[in-house]
Amino acid sequence: MVNIMKKFLAILLALALVVTCFAACGSDTGSSSAAGESSTGTSSAAEDGSSATEEETSTDNGDLPTITLMIVCGTTPPDADAVASALSEITAEKIGCNVEFITMEVGNAKQQMNLLLSGGDNTLDVFWADNGGTSVSFVTAAANGQALVLDELLEPYADEMKEALGENVYTSGTVNGEMYGVGRLLDQASTTMFNLRADIAEEFGYANGDKLSGLDELTELFTKIHEKYPDTPIIGPMNGSINWGDTRVDNLGDSNMLGVLGNFGQDDTVSNYYESDEYAERIECVKTWMEMGIYMPDLMNTTEAPSDYMPAGKAFGCFAGHFSAEMNGIWSSQNFGVETATLQVYDDAVAVTPGAYYCINPNTKNPEECAGLLYLMATDPDVVNLLVNGVEGLDYQVLEDEDNGGSYAAYLEGKDVSSTGWCMGYSWTALNSSISLPFEYPSNYFDLMLEANSSAQQSKAFGCQFDSTEYADALTACTNVVSQYSNPILSGTVQDVDATVAQFQQALKDAGIDEIIAGKQAQLDAFLGK
Repeated sequence: MVNIMKKFLAILLALALVVTCFAACGSDTGSSSAAGESSTGTSSAAEDGSSATEEETSTDNGDLPTITLMIVCGTTPPDADAVASALSEITAEKIGCNVEFITMEVGNAKQQMNLLLSGGDNTLDVFWADNGGTSVSFVTAAANGQALVLDELLEPYADEMKEALGENVYTSGTVNGEMYGVGRLLDQASTTMFNLRADIAEEFGYANGDKLSGLDELTELFTKIHEKYPDTPIIGPMNGSINWGDTRVDNLGDSNMLGVLGNFGQDDTVSNYYESDEYAERIECVKTWMEMGIYMPDLMNTTEAPSDYMPAGKAFGCFAGHFSAEMNGIWSSQNFGVETATLQVYDDAVAVTPGAYYCINPNTKNPEECAGLLYLMATDPDVVNLLVNGVEGLDYQVLEDEDNGGSYAAYLEGKDVSSTGWCMGYSWTALNSSISLPFEYPSNYFDLMLEANSSAQQSKAFGCQFDSTEYADALTACTNVVSQYSNPILSGTVQDVDATVAQFQQALKDAGIDEIIAGKQAQLDAFLGK
């Protein structure tokens, strides 16, 4: 293992001068902030991607092969070695291997994964790919031969994995007829929410978890609040932007919405979202809200988080996205420093293709053991709970949920996000978090998530993987256009909304959005058998 890590170190050092450091971003409820070095075989990659350190592994599991697994966290967690050791006790018995972690900070994972996979390295055996946001693009990795074909390897486990994940999720990692990744089971059906200070919500007859009838009712509520509190903005930023997504369409795995399926994914024609009725409705809201004066001033350049401005009364709320308004309100109350009521804007939701996949490096020396590890990560509660919550008594405690008749994981007494030893709040990186203990959520959290998945309208494009290889130039150009126009428009920071929207639409045309839409349509038609 030392030689492997030396090779990893050499790759990173060689490219350090040309690699741009990405700042870590807050993508979930928390992260471990105490950095630690490895002492029993867990490697940690430095924030700028320029170094990695590791010491010799000492194990009681004999000469079993060791599988390296990608772990994404806020910073390198100090208890990573203990978690890996506990995990290896299970994997040694059940699939005949040990497991070591390659930890990557969430803001740098994409950079480091590109380095590893483009170099044909075998340092990392099992890795996580997505739509190119946090990690490498799954479809690109499959197209470039950077992910192993899994059909035969997973055949002995397929039935159990389909039962655990759902067949539609299990098979969604299929590209051009071959399976390159196992789909992550998470919330497939998020919908647009608005976080509002709970005292303000209650004053106007709303409570956490309430459903609205749409944007018109939200505007009516904003009007009433503004009439009573004219000097306090209502809409603030979340993670530095308006964070106002439109969950009435399937964006086909592209957060820039460059070709979507409308009508909650029930259309079978890919359309230009920025010329749709849904977008036009949002633009009318923007103009109304700007005229009312309820945006937080200079929202696009405001660096304050909800925890800064909501308790201080600088603004009453912000947009969000979640499968459950009730659960999002619980999370927001824990993290914003003030009791928060989350209101669901749209009554319906669309279940879309999983956003991430676990893959096997084609250069691995132990493909069968890697396949076994994927099996356990999908089906074994003990394995998943270790990966999600760490070691009981060391990283978390189990508490009883009297209201719902179950148990949940919570911080140890005296611990919080700044002092925890594991990647608390990163359950979204797990292959199947639904069989773990919810962390700091009610015990029925994952039951509600699965219920939301099953009750949502499944998009006709569920499982369709868009191969963007031949549209790379147009995608880059259109993405730049979206970055230039979308957030400023939705944040109410442009002078003439209608004129700016027209410029936006024309700029997308000039950048090649029609080419992208036609490409997505052709691939969707093939997927649907047309």
